[in-house]
Amino acid sequence: MQISLLAFNHLLGQHPQVRAELAAHAGRRVAITLAPVTVSGVVTEAGYLAACQGEPEATVRLSHGVVLSSLSGQPSAMGGVAFDGDGVLASSLAALLSRLHWDAEEDLSRIVGDSAAHRVGRLVRSALGVKGEIGGRLLESWVEHLRDEVPLLARKRDVEQFVAAVDTLRDDSARLQKRLAQLEARLPPPTPTIKSS
Repeated sequence: MQISLLAFNHLLGQHPQVRAELAAHAGRRVAITLAPVTVSGVVTEAGYLAACQGEPEATVRLSHGVVLSSLSGQPSAMGGVAFDGDGVLASSLAALLSRLHWDAEEDLSRIVGDSAAHRVGRLVRSALGVKGEIGGRLLESWVEHLRDEVPLLARKRDVEQFVAAVDTLRDDSARLQKRLAQLEARLPPPTPTIKSS
């Protein structure tokens, strides 16, 4: 079983209510993609994902911005989520994914105990502040880095210019095809050649 599937199932294990709702889709094949990682499997009756063969019936593609917003505690826009396949299943899966949050304190308590994990969690929360100001600044820096230094994210202005250029090219191509069709219509029909025997 792939590590990403194990990690996703661990996250589901921290959310029994989400798992119960996901179990309503038992037997359906789904995939969640956050490039370059894809978690795919069949929904079990217990609300986990199990490895399976075949193409997913629905795929939810998450942008890095959506995940980073979620991690920083900021509301994420659904514009960073794309669906493929069965739209109803994909939107239901996306709604469930929006409620998943990693409880690091719970995982840490298994290693160092409840008291120490609670103290570390309290220390981290106080360092980040209630609104996660430092986390928000780190998030902004990371997004800026992904956009400027490592071009994984595009600026909205650049995307709009690219889309406009593609639209212009499409329109120019359509006009050229029409013009060629008009010119071909004006050509005289070819004269048949008669072979002498």
